[in-house]
Amino acid sequence: MNSLEPLVTVHAGTGAFRAITSDLLAETYLAPRPMAVDLNSVLADGAFPWSASMAVAPLETAAAVSTALRSLAVATHGLNPDEVRLGALDRESRLYKHLSALCELLRNAPGVLPEDLRVYAHVLACASGDALEPLPLMASDPCCFASPIERRMHAQLLEHHALADDALRVEWAARRAPLVTGAAEGTSLWRAQQGLTGASIPSGPLDDTLAFFALRDEAEEADFAAARAQRLIDQGVSTQQIGLLVPDDVGYFAQLQRAFDAAGVPISGLPVQPERRDIAGETLLQLLLCFQAPAPAMALASLYISPLMPWSSETGLKLSREIMQGRFEPFAANSLTGRAQRFYKLVRSNIVQTPDGILKALEQATQLLSDAAEQRETVAAFRSKIGTIRAALSQSRSLDWTALYRIATPATPKPSPSEAFVEGVSVFTEAAMPWRPVRHLIAMGMSGNRWPRAVSASPLFLDGELRLLREKTGLHVETRGDALARRLEKLRRQFLCASESLTLLRPVFAPNGSRQAPAAAVSLVARTVGNGEKGTEDAEVLIHDLRALPRDRWPFAHRVVKAANDAQPSAVPEDGILRLDRDLLRRRLADDGRMRPQSPSRLETLMVSPLAWSLSEFGAEPVTWAPDGLNVMVSGTIAHDVLEFLFPKDAPLPDHDQIELAVPELLSSAIRKYAPFLQRSIWAVEREGLLRDIRTAALAWRNTLEGLGARVIDNEIGLQGEALGILLRGRADCLLQLEDGSLLVVDHKKSGTPKRRARLEAGWDLQLGLYREMLKRPERTGEVLETALAGNPQIGVAYHLINDQGVLLEGLEPPDGVVTVVEGEISVQALDLLITRLAEVEAGLIRLNSEDDRKFFEKTANLAPYALDVSPLVSRFMMPGTETEDSKEDNDD
Repeated sequence: MNSLEPLVTVHAGTGAFRAITSDLLAETYLAPRPMAVDLNSVLADGAFPWSASMAVAPLETAAAVSTALRSLAVATHGLNPDEVRLGALDRESRLYKHLSALCELLRNAPGVLPEDLRVYAHVLACASGDALEPLPLMASDPCCFASPIERRMHAQLLEHHALADDALRVEWAARRAPLVTGAAEGTSLWRAQQGLTGASIPSGPLDDTLAFFALRDEAEEADFAAARAQRLIDQGVSTQQIGLLVPDDVGYFAQLQRAFDAAGVPISGLPVQPERRDIAGETLLQLLLCFQAPAPAMALASLYISPLMPWSSETGLKLSREIMQGRFEPFAANSLTGRAQRFYKLVRSNIVQTPDGILKALEQATQLLSDAAEQRETVAAFRSKIGTIRAALSQSRSLDWTALYRIATPATPKPSPSEAFVEGVSVFTEAAMPWRPVRHLIAMGMSGNRWPRAVSASPLFLDGELRLLREKTGLHVETRGDALARRLEKLRRQFLCASESLTLLRPVFAPNGSRQAPAAAVSLVARTVGNGEKGTEDAEVLIHDLRALPRDRWPFAHRVVKAANDAQPSAVPEDGILRLDRDLLRRRLADDGRMRPQSPSRLETLMVSPLAWSLSEFGAEPVTWAPDGLNVMVSGTIAHDVLEFLFPKDAPLPDHDQIELAVPELLSSAIRKYAPFLQRSIWAVEREGLLRDIRTAALAWRNTLEGLGARVIDNEIGLQGEALGILLRGRADCLLQLEDGSLLVVDHKKSGTPKRRARLEAGWDLQLGLYREMLKRPERTGEVLETALAGNPQIGVAYHLINDQGVLLEGLEPPDGVVTVVEGEISVQALDLLITRLAEVEAGLIRLNSEDDRKFFEKTANLAPYALDVSPLVSRFMMPGTETEDSKEDNDD
């Protein structure tokens, strides 16, 4: 509700004051238990103007309509849609259409109202004699922020129960007074409390009643709050005179419990953390997502690590890791046996997309879940949900995935209120008003979109439309501005519970590691602080970074842990070289005892960032969990696959009509193998783009092959050889043989010509150079490659650039005008740097990157330094750049 001051009554027998909640009203007036109404099914009616949105985003649309319906209902005096005078509005306007639909919805399906409003409707229809007990009120007037329906309820209860005795009202007022008195006049805290919402309070110098601190994150905030509370207690302040104003965030609740338990300080009113997640709901939802082919990668990965899987947690981690690395057929699946193997095959099979097919698959999956004793309760909950799914599917002729997802959606466990007790530091949450006064208040989470939380825009009503509605009909539906003003006033009243000091804590980093700006409240409080002739103080100046302050100015006790006497190595060596004293090239050995071969891509990583290469060698590179997306790697893999099957080995070149006909089906096949998410309708534009690019490239490539007089002797050919003192392995996209017997190794790239050509001409291309080295000294050859290499043919290398159909060739002399020939040593610079890198890692040395490396590789070597971004550790341990000021100025020009 909108009121900041709940209606309060007094119990006739005990004299206890209590808030009049919807639950109390339901008990007093015997409100019938409301029947649950599924808003989604009601809104599925095509008569509503939101039917198109329901088809695309049903859950989001239903939530938006529910919010708008509540806003409209509380703006009436009797929850009656006939109060809305639609005749005053333009019938063709968007506002009229939405209001008309909401009124029709309320008129025909009153059960869609929230439960508390249905209780209100029942009470408004009751007579005074229907109440089972008296509810005398403490206030004769409602809160100034009360909505029309709250004002009507106040009047109704006043008519039924009248006001409480004067003595009780005086007692209640005396109890309430300390919560709204605030600090002594003239103090910084008083100015902040009075001037937060814009009152004309003159600014003044900052004193000890107000303080601003910047901490790293919510964990450090909790440690600060516990330490600050301990210092106050040591100074003689009782625990009940200390308060914490905390965001409604389970992360804060957990951190506060940890920090105050560690400090031995009792904490009162902290919401109780939920004990467990809804594992059954999570697993069922992920299973349904996987059954609705194509399965999203994150759904598969999440399902594989569910505790209900019929394999160990270690196996689940391996499967999920490979999935998020883009391997839809994980190697770890090869070791599965028994029920685990059957479950895996079920999830990866083509489920019949009918109600019977999905139900059959769900029944099979249920039988194959974990039989571990500790999971029996969760499996039973899963079976119960399957029963609901079965009932829904048995009544459906077609699959309604939205309805199934709604059933499977896991319950979100919310913290439950805890009993407040006297001897403890008081916790006041963001959504509630303080329940007792304190001398010292610590306000946490003063960053980002909090204090006050931003008001989201309504998809149904613009603020201008609501102002027009008020002007035309007198109906006062709360606008975003109204809501923001109410939230600011609520924050001001929360600050009013403190009488001696207010400490504002601003976490610099969000839980996801991103930086966040100070909350709006910090700036609003800062404007009440003056700095002499300059006027009000800037918020950033007032906020003290705790780490930057001398320890004697910390607002709590502290102790310094003495460092060990043993010499400790510095975090980053001054010369930027980590010394591991072991041969990193031979850390992993093959079965024959020799070093494992390195691929060109891994060696390019070594060339760009030895640290990134080392992390990969040790299996310590991060695997990012992110939604499916079309990037250069995915589109390149798809293009390679299409070209491989379009131009098979030892086959005549297809003509243009054959290419036009074959490309769509080959593209669909490649998408099914490597990027099944692209089959969804939402990716239609990207599919069309891929089809267009690949078709154009295929037609041009066909002409190039004909112009070269080349035949494809193999695709995706494995190469293995020795160069630079190490074993190499790779896979060339295409191996061509020209009419004179010379060989051409081709690599298809989903990129353009200019950047790649600049890299070749600068001598920084590593991949093609290594391919040629492997062919010169092959380690293993198949029959095709052995035949091709017989007679020591001349070997050329080339890139086929799919985006602009260019071909860059080096090492052969083709017919004029067919391809672009690049002269010179295309790999000399890259190989020189690689030789240095190989010698260093062989000696156990890892050279850290510098801040200049990205610019060097992008501008000088003309390559994208992906290795610098594969792990946050690479940038975390970068050495300072050596670029001069003059060169920086030149670059700016």
